[in-house]
Amino acid sequence: MDSREFNSMLLNRFPNIKGSFDKETSWQDGIDTGSIVVLEDVFMPYFLACFEKKISEELSDIYSFIEECVTSSDQYCKDVIEVGVIENIYSYDIRDELSLMLLPKSKESYLLVVNSAQK
Repeated sequence: MDSREFNSMLLNRFPNIKGSFDKETSWQDGIDTGSIVVLEDVFMPYFLACFEKKISEELSDIYSFIEECVTSSDQYCKDVIEVGVIENIYSYDIRDELSLMLLPKSKESYLLVVNSAQK
């Protein structure tokens, strides 16, 4: 997998982010924009908005998507979700609330970030 494939997968899974994606990537490389940048600049604001508005169906899909990526056999997919989302969760003041709904393997990944940060 590469940026284009990951970004396409993300847009197919979350069509609501298409407008933000187009806006944020229009001055970059479009669909080929680095996936970590896309996750940080497009997906995380969407995730936070859904969290703040308590849109449970979207949140369920977001957390499932994170888990699917963390458990993926594709190393690129796993790496970008861990850096672009899991590590980002830890950077927010509401990290405890955001991390509560993480699924098992995502939670393991998150705890590695927490433990690393506390050293």
